[in-house]
Amino acid sequence: MSQLHQDSGSFRDPLSRVFVGNGEVVRAFTAVGAKDIEKVWKKPSIQNALASGELIESNLVSPSSVGLNDPWVTAMTHPLIPFISYPYEWTFSMLKDAAQLQLKLTRETLADGIGLKDATPYNVQFIGSRPQFIDAGSFEKRRKGDPWYGYRQFCEMYLYPLMMQGYLGVGFQQFLRGSVNGISPDTMRKLLPASIRRPRKGRLTHVVLHAAAQNRFADSDNNMKSDAAKAGMNAQVLDATLRKLQGIVKKISLGDKKSTWSEYSERGHYIESSLDEKQKFVRDAVASAPRKQVWDIGCNDGVFSRIAAAHSDYVVAMDADPLVVDRLYNTLKAEKNEQILPLYVDLTDSGGGVGWRGQERPGVFDRGRPDIVMALAVIHHMAITFHVPLASQLDMFRDLTPELIIEMPHADEPMVRKLLTNKRDGIHDDFTLEEFERLLNERFTVKSKMLLSSGTRTIFHAVRKA
Repeated sequence: MSQLHQDSGSFRDPLSRVFVGNGEVVRAFTAVGAKDIEKVWKKPSIQNALASGELIESNLVSPSSVGLNDPWVTAMTHPLIPFISYPYEWTFSMLKDAAQLQLKLTRETLADGIGLKDATPYNVQFIGSRPQFIDAGSFEKRRKGDPWYGYRQFCEMYLYPLMMQGYLGVGFQQFLRGSVNGISPDTMRKLLPASIRRPRKGRLTHVVLHAAAQNRFADSDNNMKSDAAKAGMNAQVLDATLRKLQGIVKKISLGDKKSTWSEYSERGHYIESSLDEKQKFVRDAVASAPRKQVWDIGCNDGVFSRIAAAHSDYVVAMDADPLVVDRLYNTLKAEKNEQILPLYVDLTDSGGGVGWRGQERPGVFDRGRPDIVMALAVIHHMAITFHVPLASQLDMFRDLTPELIIEMPHADEPMVRKLLTNKRDGIHDDFTLEEFERLLNERFTVKSKMLLSSGTRTIFHAVRKA
């Protein structure tokens, strides 16, 4: 039996820890945590969530059977998530669906006398386009007079980011990446002032009054649990609050629906024969060996992700435009596609780990290793728009994957000429097919290449050198 190791993001819950190894995930509980699980696990709401897949598959086992000892009293095994993603990599619609799942589970378990300790989107993962709650340790028996402990966290990490994008047209991803704790009530109050003309549903109750309450209690010695009990904080009151939040979240809609690239498809720059050639080339390359996981970097509308999905177990489709990804997510959701995971990832600013010691939430390159990467119609954007040298890009791909499908637009390609329009003469003279091939051959062995019928793009299938 291989050694389990504690997940770097699992330390905040004093009653349980998450370990990874042996091809599975193990959540172990202390004596106090085990009592919580014992009291709630057989409840209908929990069993229904397990049956529907809204709650991750969970099997109770003894800690010793998975190689754990004291202080762990009981344990659960869970299947591995194909690829772990974080809220700052999600789109508006993804965060909204995760919020609705959180509220739904909170309401349904509340009716069974169960409370949730927290309400963080880090407890949700997407299996393709399907959100799934993964933290079995969040559930506990609710005690009389208990408030909803996750309320502030829900506001900071779900409601306020959705309000920010829906009401203000400002993307929330950079805010969530900048703080694992989300957006504070006081910050949101300043971002959403009363001077905004149109009334914003939920602003008064969940922003203004929430911020005032936080400021009031910050210097107070009052027992909030006792105050909640005295105020009649019963299940009916909490359920009414949850129901109203469901209504607010449902009505928040995406403001801006257009961006630089949301109406753009690289396919518009191909003649029909070139597009057919490119699709066949990609299909043949991906299908040339068994693939567990494929990354499609610069996926746009996902046409090549779908080709890859037909010849692999799982595809992570990444793009630097959140509206493009949001559109793809909603399409995949309508199809109930669980094989393609769409994510907002800008490789020029993907960053490393965040949170405690920079290790709590690892960077995207530390969460998985694809069998093959597709970088189609992307390297010219990184090279010319963001000044990432071709050599640096190829170094990144070499470190990331054993195989690469990559497209090189020539210097006379229309999109390249457009990107160069306002650039200083001479600074991108090295953006040539000849220089690209030289750099590629230093790091990879080219298995096949094709000059597309347009005459202005060449596509390569390459294998990393030992």
